[in-house]
Order: sequence, then C-alpha cells, then structure tokens
Amino acid sequence: MGLLGKFFRKNKPKKSKYLPEKKEPVDISFVKKFTSNGGKFLFCENEEELKTNFQNILIENQISTSEVLSCEDSLVDYFQINNEIINPKAFLINCDFLISDQGSVMVSNRQILDKKLDDLPKILIIIANTSDIKNDVSDAMSAIKNKYGKSIPLNITNIHPTDTKKNSNFISYKRTSKELYLLLRDVNK
Repeated sequence: MGLLGKFFRKNKPKKSKYLPEKKEPVDISFVKKFTSNGGKFLFCENEEELKTNFQNILIENQISTSEVLSCEDSLVDYFQINNEIINPKAFLINCDFLISDQGSVMVSNRQILDKKLDDLPKILIIIANTSDIKNDVSDAMSAIKNKYGKSIPLNITNIHPTDTKKNSNFISYKRTSKELYLLLRDVNK
C-alpha cells in the first residue's frame, strides 16, 4: 500500500467493549433454544396450517384424535377431541407464555389443572401465539400478573424440551422427559 493508500485508507472502527451486543430477536432465540433441546417446532401462518400440522403430528405418532386429551374446552371443540379417554397418548394444551432465554414453555393450572408433569402423557402438543413469547421468566411472571389480575393461577411451571438422545447433565437432572410439539400461530397477520 502506497503513501496515499495509508493516508486515505478507511479504517474500520473497532467495536467498543462498552457497547451492548446486538441481541437476537426473542422469537428467533426461543426457536433455536427450543429445537436445540429437542422440541419440535411448527410455525402456522393461518388456521388451516394449524389444523394440518396438528393432523400431521397425529399421523407421525400413529395416534388418532380419540387418543388425545385436553383440559381446555376451546381446544376440544376446535380440534374435535373426545375427552372420554382413560389412557391418552397425547395431551393438547395452550400455554401461558414461551420463555425465550430458556426455550421453555410456561403453563399453569389453567392448562394442566392439578396434574403433575409426570402424570401427563408422553406427547405434549402445545398451541401458542407469537405474542406469547417473553424474554425471560421475570417478564413472563409480570405478564401473568397483568393477564390474570388478582386471580393468579397456581401450579405455574416451565416445561423444558428434553432430547433423550443427548447425555443429561446436572441442569437437566430430574426434568420430565416429554416429547414437545409447539404449534406457533402468527397473530400479527
């Protein structure tokens, strides 16, 4: 490089260690963590895709709607589920929120009643909206308070996808192993 090149060279400014790092959008961060931990994610642009993806999950797991249980009347009616099953193979629920920094799903007694996670079927199919994604547990708990007011739900828990093929570590010790399917609806349309 000649003298003029050195003099007029455009230097790239060095990144300051004091500038905050650019954060990934919460929805992208959630999906990456959810799927890397073993969750199965399906994005639904409209109601037709939601129903099609639900049917595909049933086909993939070789189960019928008569083997799916839900505690939520809106889902029972929407997917035409027969709730009179004794030993369900799958459990269909809405969620309270999706936790981006953990890739987990927050539920409460509004979805799972008084059941423990161990008591639920092995396959959990979760219906959520893009507006349900929160950055962390603190944001989600604040949103729970705003959503329910003084009648805050009980049995609030986070369901973490667990990949049974990965070696467990002490963080995932005692986590309930469930096959999680997330059908995420786009509510911005």
